Formats: sequence, C-alpha cells, structure tokens
Amino acid sequence: MEEIFIKAFPFWDDLTEGQRKNIQDNTVKNFCPKKTRLHFGGGECAGVQIIDEGRVRVFITSPGGGDITLFRLLAGDVSILSAACMLNGMDVELDMEMETDCVIYTIPKQIYRKLYDESSAVKEYTMEMISEKFSDIMWLFNQFVFSNVASRIAGALLEHRAIAGGDVLDLTHEVLARDAGTAREVVTRILKQFQSDGLVKLTRGKVEVLDAAGLGRI
Repeated sequence: MEEIFIKAFPFWDDLTEGQRKNIQDNTVKNFCPKKTRLHFGGGECAGVQIIDEGRVRVFITSPGGGDITLFRLLAGDVSILSAACMLNGMDVELDMEMETDCVIYTIPKQIYRKLYDESSAVKEYTMEMISEKFSDIMWLFNQFVFSNVASRIAGALLEHRAIAGGDVLDLTHEVLARDAGTAREVVTRILKQFQSDGLVKLTRGKVEVLDAAGLGRI
C-alpha cells in the first residue's frame, strides 16, 4: 500500500513515521463496480480518495436531474474535492460515477484533517490541488458560457480519444451529451455533421475519430 501513497502524495517523504503509519492503518480499500455512483456534499465528507484502478467521472447534478461532467480521474489520480468539506466554510456538492470497475483507497476525513493541521507540506499540497481543480472547473464553465456546442462536443471527443489511447471510441451519444452539457438530440445532429465533414465515422455505440486536428480547430 505504501507504494500507492508514495506515487500519489509528493509530501510523503516529509511525514513522520507515525503519520505514515496512521494513514496506512486507517485507509480503506474499496472495489466499486462499473456504474457505481457516490455523492459528496451537504456536510458528508468521504475523505481523500486515490484511484488505484479504473476511471471515474466527476459531475454535478441540476435540480432538474441533468448533469454536467466536470472532469475525470484515472488510475493514480487523487480526488481531493471529496475532502473539501473538511475545510472550514467549504462545501462542494459533487457526484462520482465509475465508468469502469474501480479500486479506490479512501483516507478518512478525520485522519487527513489531523495530517493537514500538523503538516505544512500537506496543507500546501491540499490547497494547491483544490485551487487547481477549481481553476479547471472555472475554465469549464467559461467554455459553456462562451463557446458553442459543436466546440464542446469536439473537445469531449478529443478528451475521450486521449483517455482511450486510440481513435475508435466506445462512446454513446448520451455520454457525449453529459460531457458537453447539452441534449442527446443535439449531439446526434452535430456528430452527423462531423461525419459529413470527414471528421468522424459513426457506428452503433462507437465513434471513430478520422481527423483529430480538424476537431481541434472547431
């Protein structure tokens, strides 16, 4: 387990032996099957989570039931916002969905909060990570306000292409609609236009990227 912490936390070497042992003794390992959903916020704090295996989608849900993808976490990533509510005056409503079977290690909020209070290295790392994630979220909302839907769909396709490491994507129109914050019908219409323009090839449940550079210019 220590190897996971060494890779995830740049402050690991700055901790005392007792602090490291406290983390290792109290961290919980969970297997979360694909499509598992978790909610954080409203005073509920999971603690800090490390994605050991799998891929997780982090999103917010509207009162009407729709949702917008904020970002994804891959193996080795740390979900720091799931612990944000342990900081005074900060409460973030977030949902997580496992896009694949996942193995997640969770450091309980009491354990991480004690570490945060004791170590300046941990405090600096935590605030830097939270600030980085909020910057990413603000950039995303700027995209929703100032860019058109076609640009957001093209960006989502390129993100999935980077995650998959190839041009053929197991991707439904519904998933793209969530990522782009629009209706599935709009995604279908724009993908058909992309296909007509030679940017993608559409088959049932799959999208093949034919011209990544062209998508990047949209």
